[in-house]
Amino acid sequence: MSESKQSAPLYESLPRPNRRLARFGPEVEERSVKIAVVTPVLGGAVAPRTVDDVDVIRNATVRGQLRFWWRALNGHRYQSPEDLYEAESALWGRAADDTGGRSTVEIRVVIGDAGGAPDSSDIRLYDSREGSATPGAYALWPARGETKSNLPAAPRRSGTKALVSLTAPAADIKEIENAVRAWLLFGGYGARTRRGLGGFCVLDTPKVWLPEIATRQDYQRLFGRDIFALPGKPANDVPWLSGAALHVGPAQKDAQAAWTLALGWLKEFRQGTGGGPGDRAREPGTGKSQPQRPSISNWPEADKIRHLTGKTKSHPPRYNSTPAWPRAGFGLPIIGQFQKRARDGSSLDEPGPFELRWRGPHPETGDRLASPLIVKAMPLANGTFVPIALWLNRAYPANSGVVLHNIRNSTAPFDRLAAPGDTPRFAALNGKQTLREAFLDWLHAKYKTTVVAA
Repeated sequence: MSESKQSAPLYESLPRPNRRLARFGPEVEERSVKIAVVTPVLGGAVAPRTVDDVDVIRNATVRGQLRFWWRALNGHRYQSPEDLYEAESALWGRAADDTGGRSTVEIRVVIGDAGGAPDSSDIRLYDSREGSATPGAYALWPARGETKSNLPAAPRRSGTKALVSLTAPAADIKEIENAVRAWLLFGGYGARTRRGLGGFCVLDTPKVWLPEIATRQDYQRLFGRDIFALPGKPANDVPWLSGAALHVGPAQKDAQAAWTLALGWLKEFRQGTGGGPGDRAREPGTGKSQPQRPSISNWPEADKIRHLTGKTKSHPPRYNSTPAWPRAGFGLPIIGQFQKRARDGSSLDEPGPFELRWRGPHPETGDRLASPLIVKAMPLANGTFVPIALWLNRAYPANSGVVLHNIRNSTAPFDRLAAPGDTPRFAALNGKQTLREAFLDWLHAKYKTTVVAA
C-alpha cells in the first residue's frame, strides 16, 4: 500500500537500481528523488483552496501527475484512446469496476521539511497606492479573497522538501523514471501548474533527473530517445510531448525570477500595453488612481461580445459581428466581466458577466479544456533555472467550436484568429494560422528565445 508520512531527516536517495524479488510476482526496482518546491503551491490538499499541514505533498496527487506525464510521453505510441487506456490502466491502475485493478507502481512520499508558514496575504493584480503587484499575480489570481462572499485569500506555500520513492516492475522502470523526469521538468504540484505554480528543484543526483543545459540533445540523453520527435500521425485530444514545441529563455539563479519571466511572456502577449499601436495587446491605462490597469483590448473577443449582446453604445466595436474567440486556444472556460464604470465615475452600458466554453456535436457545452501551453521555471542540473514555454501537441475536440455560453449564433472554430472581414489590431496575429504559431513566433522575435523544438 502507498503511504505518505512526515519525517525529520530525509531518507538517502537511491541513484542506482535497488533490485528485489516481489513475493509471487515479477522482479521490481525502486527509484527515489529528493525534491524541493521552489514556486508557490496553490491548493493540493483534499479541500479546495487549502494546503495540508501534514500531507503537504500527497502521494495520490503525485500519482495523478505521473499518470499525466506518462500519457504525454507515450500517448503517440497507441493507435486509439482505448489502446492507450488499457496500457495506462495496466501500469497505473483503474477504478474498481468489473475489470478494475490496482497499480503496479507503489509511491511513497516522505516529507523532510514542510516549508515555511503558508502565505495568506491577498493577491494584488496591479501596482497601486496600497503596494506593488504580487509577484506571479497573473498565475495566482484565483487565490484572491472575495469581499462579497467573505472568502479569504487562499494560502500558498513553498520551500517544502520531500523524498519521493517509487517501486515498479523492472520491465517498466524506465517508463516510470521518464514520467518522473517529465514531471520534474515540465510539471508541478497543486493547482495551476501550467502557469508555473508548485515547481521543483532536485536536491541530490540532479544529473540523473535533469539536463545540464536545455538542448534537444541533452533531453535525448536523459530520456533515451527524442521525446519531441514528430509522431508520424495527427494528434488527438490527449496532450503529447511528441510534436510539442519548446522555447527556452536565459538561465536564472533564482527560480522565482525564471518563473515570473516565463509568466510575463504570456501576460504580455494576452494583456501587454507596451509598444506602439498595433504592437500591443491592450491600450495602456490613463487613470490617475490605477495607471497600471490596462484599457481597451486589441483582441477581438470584447467587441464580439458587445455585438452579440447588443451593447455597442459605450464602446463602439472596432471589429465586426462575426464570432471569433482566438484566446480560447489558451484554455477554457474563459470567465470575465466588463467594467460598468468609466474612470471618471460615469456609468457604462456594457455586457454582463460572460463565459466562453466549447461545444461538440451534442447540444450541451463543455466547460473545461486545459491549456496546451506551460510556462514555468525549469530546473537544470547545475542549480539554475530557465524560463520555458512548452506548447504540448494536442488537437481540439473533434467537431467542436468555441461558444459564448447561453448566446445563440456565437460559435466560432478554434484557432480563428480573425473573422472574415476583420484585420487584427494586435499585429502578432496577422497572417498566422494557429494561436500556437502566433504566440511562439511573437515570443521568439521579441525575446530571442532558444527554440529547442518547433
